Amino acid sequence: MTHLNRRRFITLFASAASIALASPKVFAAPDKLHRWQGTALGAEAAIYLDGLSQDQADEMISAALWEIERLENMFSLYRPGATISRLNRDGFVENPEQEFVELMSRAVMISRHTDGAFDPTIQTVWARLTELSQQISISDEGAVQAEIGRLKSLIGYEAIRIEPNRVSFAQQGMQVTLNGMAQGYITDRVAGVFRRNGMKNVLVDLGEKYAIGPRIDGTGWPVRFGGNDAQSSSGIRIYDGALATSSGSGFRFSLNGNYTHLIDPRSGTSPALWERVSVFADTAADADAFSTAFSMMRETEIRHAARHLPVRKILLVPLGEAQEIEIDV
Repeated sequence: MTHLNRRRFITLFASAASIALASPKVFAAPDKLHRWQGTALGAEAAIYLDGLSQDQADEMISAALWEIERLENMFSLYRPGATISRLNRDGFVENPEQEFVELMSRAVMISRHTDGAFDPTIQTVWARLTELSQQISISDEGAVQAEIGRLKSLIGYEAIRIEPNRVSFAQQGMQVTLNGMAQGYITDRVAGVFRRNGMKNVLVDLGEKYAIGPRIDGTGWPVRFGGNDAQSSSGIRIYDGALATSSGSGFRFSLNGNYTHLIDPRSGTSPALWERVSVFADTAADADAFSTAFSMMRETEIRHAARHLPVRKILLVPLGEAQEIEIDV
């Protein structure tokens, strides 16, 4: 099993019983590894704490869940009252939270640095594809492409206006999603809760993963990559840092054509390049965003862009192939 410091991961070898998000109770394994599982931003989530008493673990998980809930009220598209939902509905939001302004600003900056391969304004197209996939009569690829073409004028991070006390759109009808960053950002914030409380042996897995130090015995956190590719069973151990993986195999719209949840903002289509793109970085937010952006790029583009971006390592599995490409930055 390969040992990688300051990196990130995908699916834990160990599994735990499902625990409702509302319950802060943590299960302790025989080896005193405390485990919580639930959901965050609509995805499966888990937190692993090593070397704590039961009371300490329960207290720390309660603090983490409070932080998750607070941030979901800003970034969840599934909550009508969330800050991002109000922005999409009204075209502006007054006095947004500092964290919302921070992440929106970061999203715009990453959009600029990736020449639009990452762009939060793709939500308009994503939402329309969701509607079309629910209409059985929509089966013509040309009609779907025409609909996407009609909406392309609403894609463009340049039309996002960010001020200290206001975020707005320059065009009516625009919408944004931070799903390509918010899971990573919340992961970072939860990891920050543990760091501020002196935790040194923690794994946070909120869809994107972050390790604070190794297990209490000095071994790394064992993880494996998920997905349908030939590398899905490859294992690594993580000691510190963040990892995010993007793959189009996880979700596909029920439309003619190959539309996955990964849509290139520049073309309005889903790229057929990679089975899996994994990015190791210092923060989960960056790893999350760049794994999404790189999914839209060819290898030469990725290598060129990565030289100027805050990433540490990139793992690529080409579509339909077994060989993994490793890029050290």
